[in-house]
This record gives sequence, structure tokens and C-alpha cells, in this order.
Amino acid sequence: MADRYLLVQIVPLLNASIYILDEDGMLEQEIQGTSRNSPGGMSELAERTEKDFPNIEVDNEGIAVCSMWDKSQKKYIVTGKVCLYGYYRKEDTYIPYCPKEQYTSIILIIWKDLSGTELGRGELWQKNILLEEDVVRVMTNNIFRFQEEGVPRNSYTQELREQDCIRRGDIEGLKGSIDEARNGEAGKTSSDPVRNCKNTAVYIINSAARSAIEGGLSPEMAFIMSDTFIKNIEDNIDTPLKIEQAVREAEFIFASEVRGINRKGSSNPLIIQVKDYVFEHIHDNILIRDIAKSVGVSPNYLSEQFKTYEGIALKQYIINEKIKNSEYLLKYTEYSLQEISSVCAFSSQSRFCDYFQRKNGITPSKYRKKYKKR
Repeated sequence: MADRYLLVQIVPLLNASIYILDEDGMLEQEIQGTSRNSPGGMSELAERTEKDFPNIEVDNEGIAVCSMWDKSQKKYIVTGKVCLYGYYRKEDTYIPYCPKEQYTSIILIIWKDLSGTELGRGELWQKNILLEEDVVRVMTNNIFRFQEEGVPRNSYTQELREQDCIRRGDIEGLKGSIDEARNGEAGKTSSDPVRNCKNTAVYIINSAARSAIEGGLSPEMAFIMSDTFIKNIEDNIDTPLKIEQAVREAEFIFASEVRGINRKGSSNPLIIQVKDYVFEHIHDNILIRDIAKSVGVSPNYLSEQFKTYEGIALKQYIINEKIKNSEYLLKYTEYSLQEISSVCAFSSQSRFCDYFQRKNGITPSKYRKKYKKR
């Protein structure tokens, strides 16, 4: 049974009126909201409504209406028109804005009140939005065509190296990874070359944002940057080569932000040089004497200064950075423990496992099983 008090409280959140229709689809009552854009053809809308599920109808402009059956009262509850993606103004028509997530919550609350049944957010939309093409059929056809044509895709490991460099703020490493020769092609997500490039750009920029978050950049900052880069490409760039260049610039900006975070905590130029050296040689066997030679001081002086400013021994800092890198490889790659030990330049797999367990409290194998991203 519809709780009128609940509907009255929901109307300001919906930004539109709610209508109550009898079982023949005739209007009985309006709970008035700020906007009175009643759905045209409410009787027809009611006829299309299943008795055991909310009926949401959304047009190409994102304007939504919903009709639900109140079994106990034998009435329909219909929400007024709202736009899910922003205010809609066209000629003399104005449709208020109700964000999709908020609208979803409103429908689920009303339905729970009417039926006593709890629905999931995904379930609500899955049943109401039907795709014209069967996704599995389209995917199967594309896989078959890919196998027939035999066109190789770009290397996944190269992509991981790019993401790893962004995560560590390794600008030089990112340059080297981007400069690697590619013997494959990017995926084809659109028959329009420009649209295809933009789709690829969205994927790369979003991946870079998440790598930067793993490197310490705040999620809010990363997503704002990601949205800005993508919107700039969507609105202002229509040449494939320029799109690609904009993507590369975005990756370097993310890497620079992470590098800046890793430099924080020390204003000592010597310590910054040391951290830069470790970033750039993370896959090498890093020796303190080599760092000291690079920055022009003695190994003992360097170790003393680093411990004083950072509160941790330089040797332990190097080990920690290598373990941090191995955590990424365990989560995101299929490299074996032996391969990861070698890539991170540990003297042996057993030494790698020993250092790893000291830092994380579990073995690399258990860490991979717990955190592996599939």
C-alpha cells in the first residue's frame, strides 16, 4: 500500500510530481512537485506496466518516467518526467533534473513500500533497458573475425609497463615504455577512426588514473584529472594523431603528480636525487655506492643523511620500494615468483620471499591469491 506521507517526502527529491491512477489508468490524485510535467498518455503507460515490477521508460534524451502497481489499493503510482543527465530545456519544454543514482534510489524505496520486495539497482535497470543487439552474439562474431584475420593486438606487458611507470612516478621509464616498437594494433571499438581513437583514449586515461591512485594520488584528484582530459579530447580534438598526443601528455601529467607525491616529506635536494635514482633504477640491482657516486657524495655520508631526513635506512627504503613494485606485479600480472624476483633484482627468490613476508606478514603466493585483480 502506498504511504502518502512517504510520497510527499519523496517529491522534493524527485523534483517532479507523483500521480496516482486508478486501475483503469485514470488520474485520481496528484502529489504536486516543483515541476508538473505529467507523462503524456498515462493510461497507455499504465497498460504497459507489469504488476510485479516497476516499469521505467527512458527516451533518447534521458527523460524518464516510471509506473508501479499498488496491489493492495489496485492503483498505479506514476512519477512525473525527469531528466537523468541534466536539466532539459527545449523551446517551451522544461524537464527537471534528477540524477540517475538518486532516481534509482527513489524508485526502489517506493517499490519496497508498495510491494515489500527489495530490488537491486542493477536488476531494476537490467529488466527495463533492453539492448537491440545481443552482446554475446556480437562478441562471438567479433572473436571469430579476429581469429580469421589474425591481426595481433598490442602487447599487454607493454601496457603494464606503462601503468607501472605511472604508479611509481617514473617519467624516464614511461618515456622508454612509450617508445617501444609495437607490432600489433589497438582494439577496434568503432568503425569511425576518430571515434575509435577517442574510445581508446578513454581506456588509457582511465587506466592511468587508477595507476596514479595506486601510486598515492588521491582518488578525487585522479578522477577530476581523468574527466578533464577525456572531456578535452571529446570536445576539442578530432584528429587521431592529436588524440594520441593528448593521451600521452595525460599519462606524463599523472606520472608527474605521483612523482611529486613521492618527493614530498623532504625538501633536501640530496634526498630528492636519491629517490629519483631509486625510481629510475627500480628494476636494477641498486647499490648505495652507485647512488653515492651518482649524486657526488660518499656512501657513508649519504646513508647518514638519508636516515636523518627520512627516518629509515637507505637500504631498507630500497627494499621497500622493490617490494611495493612486486606487489603490483603480483596483483596485475601472471609473472611467476621467480620472474618477479628477477625483474625486481633480488639476489634470489628465497630472499625476495623473505623480504616480502617481513613487510606484509604473508608470503607472495598468499598475497597474490588474496589480492589478484582478475
